[in-house]
Amino acid sequence: MSLELSPANTENDYGADAGLLKTWTGHYAVSAGLFEVRPRYLPRDARPILDEDLDCIIGYHRRFGLRSHLYDLNGDMFAVSEDLSSLPPPEKRDPLVVVGGLWRANVRGLTAVGLTGTGAALAPATLAQLRTRFARLAQSSLLYRGAALARMDDPQRFVPVHILRLAMRHGEATAAPPALTRASRYLTCMLIRRQPFMLDLVTMNGNTTIVDFEYWRYVDALPAA
Repeated sequence: MSLELSPANTENDYGADAGLLKTWTGHYAVSAGLFEVRPRYLPRDARPILDEDLDCIIGYHRRFGLRSHLYDLNGDMFAVSEDLSSLPPPEKRDPLVVVGGLWRANVRGLTAVGLTGTGAALAPATLAQLRTRFARLAQSSLLYRGAALARMDDPQRFVPVHILRLAMRHGEATAAPPALTRASRYLTCMLIRRQPFMLDLVTMNGNTTIVDFEYWRYVDALPAA
């Protein structure tokens, strides 16, 4: 399954009506914390770090022996620590490490979106670094075509801005629609509530414009909406 762009999404239409390109200024239709795109080279045992205050996964934590490694959303390691007192013990196999809000270190519970997690207390400077790197991805300076704008306001089609950016960076580049020039297309695995979906994203103008996107259950090969 992949996007079939309508005649309105042709190169001629782009040149004829540049005013159709708009920024998206709406509110997130559903919780952004439900979405995840894992970089392909991230260790498989790295666990997502969910920031309850931002309602987003902002990085990853991996415990290996006596050391703890922290990664940002691009899979780049930026902190190594041997002080494990504030991090979840190895027997806690919940899928998420949770920071922010009322969470305390090594306390297990449900997040606001209903996922099981174990609390962690990161150093303020480390948490600030993770949040800063996340904020760079979540910038809403992208331009959107009409179809993409409509999906951003639809709870059953919405994809957070930072997830779209991660798809551009870590998705598999594939052939762009022949009707478009200066276009790129990416296919990537996206998790929603820890369940696998495929995200199909078409961009233009050096990934500054979102032409359209669609996702569907990976096992079903059917569109999500």
